Amino acid sequence: MKDGLTRKWNDSKGFGWAAGVLAMVSVSALVSPMAFSEAPGAAPAPQASPAAPGVNATPAAKPEGLQPKAVPVEEAKNFGTVAKGEAIEYSFKVRNNGKSDLVINDVKPSCGCTIGKFDKVIKPGEEGKITLTIDTKAFSGPISKSAVVLTNDPAKPQFSLTLSAYVKPYVEVAPWGFFRIQGLVGEELTSDLILGSDEPAFKPVKVEVPHPYLSATLAPATEKERVEGKGKTQWKVTLKADKTSPAGIPSGEVKVITGIAKQPELVIKVSGIINESVGVLPSQVTFGTFDPKGGGLSREIDVVNRNPKNSAFKVTSAESGVPGVVTEVKSSDNTKVKVVVSIDPKVIKKGPFDSWITIRTNDAVKSEIKVPLRGVSL
Repeated sequence: MKDGLTRKWNDSKGFGWAAGVLAMVSVSALVSPMAFSEAPGAAPAPQASPAAPGVNATPAAKPEGLQPKAVPVEEAKNFGTVAKGEAIEYSFKVRNNGKSDLVINDVKPSCGCTIGKFDKVIKPGEEGKITLTIDTKAFSGPISKSAVVLTNDPAKPQFSLTLSAYVKPYVEVAPWGFFRIQGLVGEELTSDLILGSDEPAFKPVKVEVPHPYLSATLAPATEKERVEGKGKTQWKVTLKADKTSPAGIPSGEVKVITGIAKQPELVIKVSGIINESVGVLPSQVTFGTFDPKGGGLSREIDVVNRNPKNSAFKVTSAESGVPGVVTEVKSSDNTKVKVVVSIDPKVIKKGPFDSWITIRTNDAVKSEIKVPLRGVSL
């Protein structure tokens, strides 16, 4: 009996599940797909509308026959031999053989080439110009500089224009092309260059030096001073830095008036370095905020001799301007002497200090050096 009841319950349960499935199938078959997307009384789904003219619309491509057509009349120009310092300028012509406006979007020069101007729009059947310029002051020998032209021509979106020449210095400089001033403060420093040319008119008549500590002189080169292969006529120009020149890096330009019409001026750069005969590292001594009872309260100063003529260099004394800050000169060789600066906890007073370490040497020019000394004692 129990088995019969169980089977009846299972049969009824199974029948109920099957009936539910059949009902779902029947309903889904009767309801159209539209009923799920548009329920009765619901607003219709929005439809895509055409973009308004000029608003986020992709521009229609022009018919093939109505495109612009860029035709460079020439893409390269060689100027042959030019004098160093002479500006090279040339206007390249570009024709528009198309049926719509040719637009020059941009002209991108390579290093050493500059853009003077260019026509941005070239009408159908007309010509436009793109002007390129090269300043030859920084060049010698063969040069070739180009610029890339960007256009709206789909068949020729970009092309290159090139200027080339052989830059001849009508006046050559030897042994190198710049003045080098190097030495110590207090010394008279000089730098010599030989200027040569085959031009009959070459005769430097003036040299300009826009610097208060530098001066220059001109003289015909002697037989000993002449440099082979640098021209029939040669002159020596001497640049001099006087004894009052400060430490630092000399800079600027020396201008020589050559007498040659093709290259009337010759500009020569100045470089080098003028050092103090004695230097210190570091340039200041700082203890910061410190507890005088703590350890490690010492600093070192290297006193460097840069004068090779003073083989007997020495530091004769080192003094602190703060009571409780002690100095000691350590023995070393004639190129570098060490000065140790330390704190005496028994003498140093609380509070900040801002003074000097005074170092004295046997150097004739730099006999005394003052090094800033700072700190705060707790």
